Amino acid sequence: MISAVIDIRIDQAQEIRQSSVISHRQIVAVRLLQMPSQELMTAIAHERDTNPAIELLERESCHYCGAGLDVPSRTCPACGTPLVGGENHHEATLDSGLGATAGGGAYEDDGSDPMMRVAASVERGDGLLQMLDVMIDEDEFEIAEYLVGNLDHHGYLPESIVEDTAVALSCDPAQVEGVLHKLHRLDPPGIGARGAQECLLIQLQRMRQAGNPRKLAEVLVKDYLQDLAFRHFREVAHAIGSTPKAVETEWQFIREHLHPYPTHGFDPDCSEMAEAATTIRPDVVIRRRGAGFEAEVVERQRYDLQVHKGYQWARKHIAEASTNDHDQQHIRTYVERAQSFIAALKQRWDTMQRVSDALIELQRGFLEHGQSAIKPLTRADVAKVVKLHESTVSRATDGKYVLLPNGRVVPFDDFFDSSLPVKKALRELIATENPRRPLSDEQLAQLLTNKGFSIARRTVAKYREEEGILPSRLRRSRGTNRDHVKAPERAYAFSAARR
Repeated sequence: MISAVIDIRIDQAQEIRQSSVISHRQIVAVRLLQMPSQELMTAIAHERDTNPAIELLERESCHYCGAGLDVPSRTCPACGTPLVGGENHHEATLDSGLGATAGGGAYEDDGSDPMMRVAASVERGDGLLQMLDVMIDEDEFEIAEYLVGNLDHHGYLPESIVEDTAVALSCDPAQVEGVLHKLHRLDPPGIGARGAQECLLIQLQRMRQAGNPRKLAEVLVKDYLQDLAFRHFREVAHAIGSTPKAVETEWQFIREHLHPYPTHGFDPDCSEMAEAATTIRPDVVIRRRGAGFEAEVVERQRYDLQVHKGYQWARKHIAEASTNDHDQQHIRTYVERAQSFIAALKQRWDTMQRVSDALIELQRGFLEHGQSAIKPLTRADVAKVVKLHESTVSRATDGKYVLLPNGRVVPFDDFFDSSLPVKKALRELIATENPRRPLSDEQLAQLLTNKGFSIARRTVAKYREEEGILPSRLRRSRGTNRDHVKAPERAYAFSAARR
């Protein structure tokens, strides 16, 4: 009898692995989703300019809130944004990114020489002059033209611009001051300033008018800007009766939230600085609809991208369209690339819509009553509702802004800041306290606990410092309170060398 021995061995080096391969379309979708609106605008322009298979039709809409502009008007019927001659006054800024013609419409990609776009592009400052034209009298246009023509690439005017204009145009200096004041009201904030100091003061004035006063910052910029540039916090604090910590905190706010050079975007040589000067526009608009609210993604109303009809036909009849392998590959490549980009863009809009709809339901009290009614909420909570990954919700909200029904533009982050109602209650308590016997942090913590906010004394001190409110002993000596609210802006490296 012959016995057979079968030797079965399992090599431990061999193992089964399951890995997911991310497709090119998924990569494009993730990349587009996390882009802020200004960066997305550049990406759309690049795709349109480099892919002949993609067509971009820009709808006539308000480039601030996305409302349609079917009837020519001087203001947007939805948000009241000033329009110029029935066209949106933001159009010059947007079209400069999308390579539009001087007429304001989108460039038609007909395969002509790209240099045609350069020849037809809007002259520097023309869009600014158009905006100013709406605000001034007819006899002041020459003054406006002179002022805009003298802007340097920082967005500044010479210190003697009023006198120079009055002499050059034989007009009243008071009339020049009036036109200059209207120029200061335009975007980007600080345009037409006569140096960094006036530029920062204009921006702080905008904050005050929007209900976000920074009184200490205004004092520091107006009287102590050069001292702060050399970090003389102790000396400045002694001069104004404050603390070095409060002065340093406010100086940090000035550095992070104000822009000393507002219009670098006008100068091609400073294009890398353009992002800092970009006006904040909402990505999503939340409007009242009957007894509820409705969210609308602005970009969805603004852009209409589609595959070029000629390329669509050629892709379906590729054998008839060309017998050349190179041409066939060209058609396939560009059509598939266009389809991937358009699909990724629509996925971005769908995701932002779903997240916005969820936030309306989860933070209805915030929309109805403001910060005092906001509920503690995390992006993970929203992810469960919309059945997406938390990282997807983060990408859909990071760096993006919402226009609320009350007209305020806030970052998506405000929907997730559970400290906002506590800070609001804290400010209200301090605003109504007895100036001669101000409340201590311990007393404030107890009062907040009585209001339903379980908060420690150290947290009260932290929130008080973040709001720029002095401790009780210094509030007693000064007898004043300050109500500071943070404003969302991109940080930048500030230098006060130029006043």
